[in-house]
This record gives sequence, C-alpha cells and structure tokens, in this order.
Amino acid sequence: MDAAPRKAAGKTDERKSRSERRAERVKTRAKAKSSAEKRAPRKKRASPALYYRQIVAELRKVVWPTRTELGTYTSVVIVFVLCIIAIIALFDYGLTHAVQAVFG
Repeated sequence: MDAAPRKAAGKTDERKSRSERRAERVKTRAKAKSSAEKRAPRKKRASPALYYRQIVAELRKVVWPTRTELGTYTSVVIVFVLCIIAIIALFDYGLTHAVQAVFG
C-alpha cells in the first residue's frame, strides 16, 4: 500500500497518539459488552436426575479395560514406582555420604 492512500485514509496505528489508541480500546470494549448483552439468556440448570442420567450415559461410552489389561497396567505402574523409589534412595544415600565426608 502506498503512503499517499494511507495518509488519505487517516492516521496509521504507529502514528496515533496514546489517547487515540486508548479511546479505540474503550470503544472496542463497549462493543464487546453490548454484544455480550445481546447473547441468548443462560439455560436453566439441569435437575439432579437429568445430571445423573447424563453421567451414566457418559460412563457407558467408556471403553473399560479387561481383567488382563488391568493386571498388566497395574504391574507396569508398580514396577515404575519401585524403579523411581530405587533411584531416589540411591541419590539420597550418595548425597548423605557426600555431606558426611565434607562436614565430618
């Protein structure tokens, strides 16, 4: 875009004063508030019975693991936790001996 059409169209964002930029922000916020007021009213809250039925419907969609899959997942988690415990214990043991060697 050429400089001449920009000047004819008005000030660019770089050349607007602080007060002009602030006025634009205020207008934008006012428009946003007015559009928010025009939104549809909030829906009423669902009854507890409807809420419970929706929960049950969602739980039916879940693909539950089989007994063997559950056993596999459980053993993997236990082995992982034991490995992390061993790593932290070794680190603690080494750090303890290092501190005792330095401070006596």
